[in-house]
Parts: sequence; structure tokens; C-alpha cells
Amino acid sequence: MRDHGAVADGVTDDTAAFVSAVEAAGAVRGRVLVPAGTYVVDSITVPLLVAIEGLGADISRYGASTDGGVNLRHLPRSTKPMIVVDGNGVTLEGLTLQGNGSSAPLVQVVNGFESRFERVQLAGVAGTALLVERVNNNLWSDLFVNDCGSVDEAAVVVRSPASGGSNTNTFTCVNLHIEGSANVALELAWGAGAEYFVEFVRLIAPHIETLQRAGSGTDATVRIGNVRQVEFVAPTIYGGPGPLIEHDEKRRRGVDIDGGIRLLGGALLGADPARVGASSVLVRLTKGDDFALVGTRLGRFTTSGVELAEGYGSRFAVDPTTRIATTGSAVEIVDRREVEARPLWSWGGDMAVGRRLLGARGGPSPVASAMGRNGDGAPSPTLSGSDLRGTVAFGSGRARRRGTQVRVRYSTPFETAPVVSICPASNAAASAEYFVVSRPDAFDIEMVGQLPEGLPADAYRFTYQIIG
Repeated sequence: MRDHGAVADGVTDDTAAFVSAVEAAGAVRGRVLVPAGTYVVDSITVPLLVAIEGLGADISRYGASTDGGVNLRHLPRSTKPMIVVDGNGVTLEGLTLQGNGSSAPLVQVVNGFESRFERVQLAGVAGTALLVERVNNNLWSDLFVNDCGSVDEAAVVVRSPASGGSNTNTFTCVNLHIEGSANVALELAWGAGAEYFVEFVRLIAPHIETLQRAGSGTDATVRIGNVRQVEFVAPTIYGGPGPLIEHDEKRRRGVDIDGGIRLLGGALLGADPARVGASSVLVRLTKGDDFALVGTRLGRFTTSGVELAEGYGSRFAVDPTTRIATTGSAVEIVDRREVEARPLWSWGGDMAVGRRLLGARGGPSPVASAMGRNGDGAPSPTLSGSDLRGTVAFGSGRARRRGTQVRVRYSTPFETAPVVSICPASNAAASAEYFVVSRPDAFDIEMVGQLPEGLPADAYRFTYQIIG
């Protein structure tokens, strides 16, 4: 840079020197070496197979360590992105880019095919700091985005070109840090236009936080729209009071295995009530399909860890190693979908669970009531057990009728009608033609034919099991 006239005093506009150096590197597919110093830059475009490498020490966002290293400060009045990546194989390495009063992006990626970013820090933009419009087969690592975004603009936006062509896909970022965002930290294809689609996104060990300060926004920290296969591996997502993750598919593409969001390990932690209002919900699934939590830990929320709206798809999974820690009146999952669309998880192809396996439930015993069809003078039915499992028995009197014989009413109703299995536990029950009708608050034992007259109270004995 010095050879091309850069001053690096933090005052002089060094844009022309950067343009000259990048043009020279572009002619030979070379590398621009940037010594330690503070450079003021308006806007430069980095073309095919050019690398910009900072030679100074790394910079932290904290204290005196924010000075030194290679600092590129945006020209305060600039309305253009500081660095536009527009070519295959571009490398940015060892750079700190600062907003310096400009609200324009610090990096705009127009074409980031096989790009490589390493140890790049973006800071202090009252708007989107990193705007990704097309990235393919990249590898970015140690990318820090600090104190960026606004109430209306996410700190980092990833989408595809509005003009069409190749969309953003096979996008990999290791150790992405987004901290101090004013509202939304990260948007992945969030919108209704044709450009809002990305696929095969892998974010490995991301650390994403919102500002948690009075007056900060209440939208989701991470907003996911129209995607195919997004994976968060060992994420730490922290903040609020809005949701930490929201999936709202506004424009379905109709491709094979559409949707598909996975959180593998990691933790989601709601807002600190001492700093800002408490988080109500951590994961909000508004519209879309195929979302899974695998070994992820969720904590600090007041209503539910996960909330599924009526229109969300059938593929939602919480594997057995996931922990959703509830306190007070909060629940793990609020599921408002239709009953028919609720498989939660499958295991090895041998066991598919249709909602949730229910292992334990407290409270008093349910109540068994005769429905009048087992005849006048019939003995009262008996029941021993809980809302989840037990034994119910009944007999018959005079003037019997077929239909509902006994109703078992739960001590605590379920949110939706559970699956109920009953098995005969007496000779009379085994020889009868029967079926069960399930509702959220009770199940009925129905007889196809009329009962014999005058049978004792334990003649028809059934065990029952509420599966889920």
C-alpha cells in the first residue's frame, strides 16, 4: 500500500491508493499487502483472484485493543459499500473495517465464489455491515461483526442476487461472532422477493448476541426465511427480549427437500431480565417446514422454549438429548398445528413417534363414569391408575344399548387428543367388539354390540395406555 501512496494517518483519504494497488494486483492475480495503520477509504471493488492481507496485529472490540493493527475507516459521508467483492477466489485477511459515521455496508459480496475471509472484523455501522448477495463454495473463518445494525436493518444479511442467476449456496462460516446488534443480528433469505433464497448454509460455532439495552428492537435475533438446508453447529445465541430464532417462509421454492433447519448442540439463552425485558419465546416457527433441535439446550424464557404456529409444517423434531429448561409457568413447546401434522422424531427407521412419548404425568387419578348404555341398575365402573396408564372395569344391568359404555375423564386435559391404546384384561372384554374414541379431555370405550344382562362390575376389564 505504501508503494501506491497510502498515508495511513486516519485523516487522509487513501481510496485512490487502494484502487491503484488492487488494480495492480488484479493484473497479476496477486496480493495487496496492507501494513499496520489507519486508512480512510470510500469504496473499492476487489475483482477475480485478488487478496487483501493486513500485516498488523489483530484487533479486539474491547478497550485500548481497538487501536492498532490494520484499520480501514469508512469515509464518513460515503453512501457506498467500503469493499465490494466481485470475483471468484477473493481473499480478505487480517483487516478491521469501521463504519466511522457511514451507515453503508462495510462489505458487499456481489460474487463470492470460492472466497476466503479470515480474521476480518466489521464494527460500528448503524445499518447492515455485511451484505451477502452471492456466495458459493466459500470458507470464511473468525469473522467478527460488532455494534452494527439498526432497528430496521440486520447487522448481517445473506440472500441471493435480485437479477437471478446462481443463488447463494454451499455457504460455510466458522466462528462467526455477531455482538451488540441493535435489533436483528442475522437474516438468512428473509423476504418475499425472488432474491430471498439460500441453500446449504453451514454456520459452525457461531456466537450471536443482541444488544439487550432499553430501546433496542424486539424482532428475532436470527431471522430465517426461504431456505434449503441450514445448519447451526454448536451455536451460542443469546439475547432478547424478542425470539432468538424465527423461521417464516414467505416464498416457497418447491425444490427437493425444501426447508430444513438444524441446530446441532449449542445453547439458546434468553434475555437477562436485569438488563431488558424477559424473553417470552426462544424459537418461533411461523411458516415453513422441517426444523430440528439435536442436543441443544434452551433456557431463560417465560412462555415456551419453542412456539409452532398453525401453518407450520409437519416435520418438527426435538431429539431426546435436547434440554428445554422451564421455570414457573413456562412450558417446553407450544404447538398450535393441526393434529394430523405432528410427527416429532424417528429413530433408526424402526420407531417413529407421532407426537411426543409421554413418560410421566403427575396429578390426581382420572374419573370413570357410566354413560347409561350399560343398562339400568348396572354397577358403577371402577378405575385405578393415572392420566397416562391404568385399568378400567365395568359391568351391565337391564335395558342395555350398544355405543359408549364408559367415559374416562383426565384429571388434567391434554392440549390435543392423545393416542389411547386399550387392551382386554378379562374373558368378557377379550370376546367383545370394542373401540376407543379419544378427545383432549377424555376417552370413551365403545361397544359395537349390546352387552349381556347382569354382569358384575369387573366383567369388562381393560388396561389403558396414553402413548402421546
